[in-house]
Amino acid sequence: MKRILLLAVFGSVAWAQLTPQETTANLESFDVVWRTVRDRHPDPKLNGLNWQAVHEEVRPKVAAATSMDEVRGALTSMLDRLGASHYAVIPGSRYKAAEPVTAPAVATRVSVTAVETRPPPSAPEAEKVVAPAPVVVPAAVEASAEPPQKGKLVTFGNLPEQRIYFESRRLPGGSGYIHFNEFLDPVSIMPQVAAAMKEFAKAPGIVLDLRGNPGGIGIMAMGIAGFFVSKEGQKLGEMKMRDMTLKFVIYPRGEVYEGPLAILVDGGSASTSEILAQGLRDLGRARIFGTRTAGAALPSDIVRLPNGDGFQYAQASYISEKGKVLEGAGVDPDEEVRETREALSAGRDVVAEAAEKWILGLRR
Repeated sequence: MKRILLLAVFGSVAWAQLTPQETTANLESFDVVWRTVRDRHPDPKLNGLNWQAVHEEVRPKVAAATSMDEVRGALTSMLDRLGASHYAVIPGSRYKAAEPVTAPAVATRVSVTAVETRPPPSAPEAEKVVAPAPVVVPAAVEASAEPPQKGKLVTFGNLPEQRIYFESRRLPGGSGYIHFNEFLDPVSIMPQVAAAMKEFAKAPGIVLDLRGNPGGIGIMAMGIAGFFVSKEGQKLGEMKMRDMTLKFVIYPRGEVYEGPLAILVDGGSASTSEILAQGLRDLGRARIFGTRTAGAALPSDIVRLPNGDGFQYAQASYISEKGKVLEGAGVDPDEEVRETREALSAGRDVVAEAAEKWILGLRR
């Protein structure tokens, strides 16, 4: 019996071994990850980290790995040393019906007016194409969280499929309530926001719920801010890359809502959600309710690696209009409100209630 068990165990280990071709693809993937961080990290000095020494330490671990879990663990451990959000390895299994990848695919580069998608630094610059919008997605949330089961599946760039949903309604006191779970699918989400804003044009206030929203397409923040800011030339902040600074400029809508605006946030609010919330508060346009946000506000790109996995990396830093750095700090609410077990059991949303109480109190 013992001999049979040992044969079964060793047989299982042998079966799990990576093939030479897989090891080669993993080493090529390591090289793409390492070079991309070296060449694209917002700080050319990588905050003093000896990146070459990290290369010499980690590459042999990838070469000796016997499973994809080991490979991803080595890469993740390497990226963790950067001490920043928006660095993650996304397992290839998260890409629906992904075709075999033989070379790095294009990455999405953030721009205020358009997005330039291009290969990693090692690929020919001649392969540039133009995509519709920038991505500002929190790696830790996107790489690990399961999407909600409601909503429709959408794709964007090199992100895995995501479920996106939108909801709006009137709160008991008459305030308008708007919520969507990610800043993606602008073709669907933005018209729904516009329709809700038209419906709530005469509401005593608007409650914009960004709780649990991990971010997404950065320019959607500017588009949504345009519903609430009437003055031309206002900004939500600045995105600083190695070679340029891009501004999150707000373009006011034809009809701007000028009543009270409450924004709801929590620890799941990240990236674009944080930029929008802090940006509107800096402009004196919103009051924030809930709990501190994730502190993960770095514009990022995502590429597909030779081994089929995805790699997300930060390529810019963000500073709010009043000079606040959100990365690692998050957005602190003006009024901290925490959910309670009793309130949830009773079907109450105490954060939204606090926001509407503030809105209605302004009318007295």
